[in-house]
Amino acid sequence: MKITAVKAAEILTATEGKIFSVKFVKRTTGEVREMVARTGVKAHLKGGDAAYKFSDKGLLSVYDVAAKGYRSIPLDAIVSLKSGGEVYEVEA
Repeated sequence: MKITAVKAAEILTATEGKIFSVKFVKRTTGEVREMVARTGVKAHLKGGDAAYKFSDKGLLSVYDVAAKGYRSIPLDAIVSLKSGGEVYEVEA
């Protein structure tokens, strides 16, 4: 199913802790990265606050299940995602 980048961001933020997979283009290197992640994980936080608001930079903070660490997904660079058994392709 084809969706917009805005709709992709809405789907990811609405996962409410459920595992999803996402493919996106990294801002730093331009390479395509695939990640299995989930939102809302607080168990591994070390304390303190982030130096910036993720939403101000167009990022979504997630917990990368494979890497066992927190990562950020650039919401404007999502290529595709799979959530709730549905596969979505983001229109360029």
